Amino acid sequence: MSIQINTEQIFAQKEPDHIVTLDIGTVKDLQIGYQSETILLKSAEDDQLVIKEYINGLSGTEYYAKVTSNRFKTTVRHGRREEVNKASYVEVFLPKSWHGELQLSSQYGHILSEENWSLDRLAVEAREGSVIFKSIDAPRIRVNTSVCPVQIDQTTGFTDIHTVSGSIYVGSISGGAKLETSNAPIFAAFESLNNVLECNTQNGTMELVLPTGTGMKVDGISKRGSITSQIEGLEIKIKPGNVSWISGILGEKPYQNVRLSSINGDILLR
Repeated sequence: MSIQINTEQIFAQKEPDHIVTLDIGTVKDLQIGYQSETILLKSAEDDQLVIKEYINGLSGTEYYAKVTSNRFKTTVRHGRREEVNKASYVEVFLPKSWHGELQLSSQYGHILSEENWSLDRLAVEAREGSVIFKSIDAPRIRVNTSVCPVQIDQTTGFTDIHTVSGSIYVGSISGGAKLETSNAPIFAAFESLNNVLECNTQNGTMELVLPTGTGMKVDGISKRGSITSQIEGLEIKIKPGNVSWISGILGEKPYQNVRLSSINGDILLR
């Protein structure tokens, strides 16, 4: 799975209109929110947080990011906007030495990162844009989109992804997960499972790769779709109304609960 984004259109502007530099050495909670801008999360060259705003030539303090900060919390919000401009973007250069709670949001833009991140918590919200990350290591990972897909190569921690109608792809998960969408497919491969796994969709297919050697109690249903399993020890039944069920216990204690649900989509376990 690969999400295609027109980067030439978004990143046409080469020089930033404004640069914010902040010391976040004592900050535990960092919140960065924009309206139409795509957010690019990159590693900083030093211990300073640097935000470069590419906002289509807007000049004046009313258009620049608004920063509120105290010793433990820093909030960055976009400045004045008269219209939505999806060709605008910001580069957020975050120190790799910083490991607090990070919240990123954009109403109309994408949120993207091609680097590995280790944080205390990550929360990402892109209402009408895609979320694409390479690697995230955090006890709690929360991603929320509306109509666009989520693609993450690798996560370590509890991975909570919700999208209304976008697809979900996670290439490798170590931990637990809650994955939910309505009208798009879900794919997730688990290297290990040490928490609950809950996966729900209405009309999309669901494909999960479960870890070997892990104790699991599996319970799944597809009301109008089919269920297929390549895992020995799981039983599939067709009940009245052509409802498909799958259940079984794998491995030894402690058992992790695996709960799967679909209305019209097919479920494949391997």
